[in-house]
Amino acid sequence: MADVVLNQTIFDGDKKLITHYNNVSDNNGGTTTIVDVSALGTSPSGDACTRVRLNKLWYSVSMTAKVDSLRLLWDATTDATFLTLEQSGYFDYSSIGGLKNNEASGVTGDVKATLPACTNGDSATITCEWIKVY
Repeated sequence: MADVVLNQTIFDGDKKLITHYNNVSDNNGGTTTIVDVSALGTSPSGDACTRVRLNKLWYSVSMTAKVDSLRLLWDATTDATFLTLEQSGYFDYSSIGGLKNNEASGVTGDVKATLPACTNGDSATITCEWIKVY
């Protein structure tokens, strides 16, 4: 049996992207690409989307062990963890223009969510508002 994962795009506009991710674990953990910038298309002027910035985030994480928190990663040669989430809450980075990708070596612009280790039935739900960067 594998994790039960729902990963969907709620809104995809010229400047804004809203994604929703839900994972119910089967005890193995796993990683999911929640934003694939190559699939986002181009701006009205024809420029390709190369990155996203996290503008707002709503989350609910229910894990048996605190060390098993959900992690969000900027995809690169060595992925960079930029948020660790547990319990529930809301982050708003809109006053600073969104949380920017650190652009580590080999950056792809994609964003991943990972449950590194979990117990059967642990779950995580995140809804993100992203700003597209062209």
